[in-house]
Amino acid sequence: MRITHSWTDETASISIEGLQETVRVLHVTDSHIALIDERDPEHIEKCEGSRERFSERRKDAEGNNVYTETSFDEAMAYAKDEAVDLVALTGDIVHFPSQASIDHVVASMEEAGTKTVYTAGNHDWHFPGLEGRDDLRQEWWPAIEPLHGGNAACCAEEISGILFVAVDDSTYQVNEEQLEFTRQQLARELPTVLLVHIPLSIATLRDPVIEKWKAPILIGDPVWEFGSRDRWGTDFDEPGTQEFVRLCSKANNLAAVFCGHVHFPHADSLSPRCVQYVGKPSYEGGWRMVEFRPL
Repeated sequence: MRITHSWTDETASISIEGLQETVRVLHVTDSHIALIDERDPEHIEKCEGSRERFSERRKDAEGNNVYTETSFDEAMAYAKDEAVDLVALTGDIVHFPSQASIDHVVASMEEAGTKTVYTAGNHDWHFPGLEGRDDLRQEWWPAIEPLHGGNAACCAEEISGILFVAVDDSTYQVNEEQLEFTRQQLARELPTVLLVHIPLSIATLRDPVIEKWKAPILIGDPVWEFGSRDRWGTDFDEPGTQEFVRLCSKANNLAAVFCGHVHFPHADSLSPRCVQYVGKPSYEGGWRMVEFRPL
């Protein structure tokens, strides 16, 4: 299967041998919508101020702060105006799983009326001050069901001959169930796009991630030391995670990986056919329009 790529920070064109029609996808990540009200009273104190802090990171033409929910609404409006075939949401869409934030996301997506595939980020299921990792994620997965639709760990959606596979790697690990699901989907031999939140470690991404975050906060990084891992709430890569990285790097029909997490745009090859696309965060007004074209 021949696959070619060209890209900028805001666009990508992916040509795939055998594809019958053009498929247009809007990739949106890291919105960090931080609304909260009396429906989550026990979390209000620690969450207050988050909305304002994120709004300071984007200014409108008059120099006013832009709230994260406004940036997300703009992305959904663009998806509607462009009549895209899919919106790919790769995590941290909400900054914490408050009912107010989730309701806003759902309303915005419904207004757009566009098919959506979503996978969670490490903030989507985590309120400030709560401890835990995988157990905490499983506890809060039901709260974000309006986003993942009941398929929190992994899911797949075929659109016009392209298979979009979402895997929740927001604990920096991929378990055996998710690994087997991914293997089964790739075995369908369709051109496949993987949606994860945390990027896979590739050489050109490591240094800028370390510069920004003081650690290579990536999946399958070969030299991420334990002390730093512990500060980010993860351990050394589990066998399922290691095999997941190998599977992705060798799959002949994996065309692209969409992800976010590190809060800056990046794109580079994961394999001879596959490019990993890290999205500019939505809270800065970012998204990437991707066109899959017949080759």
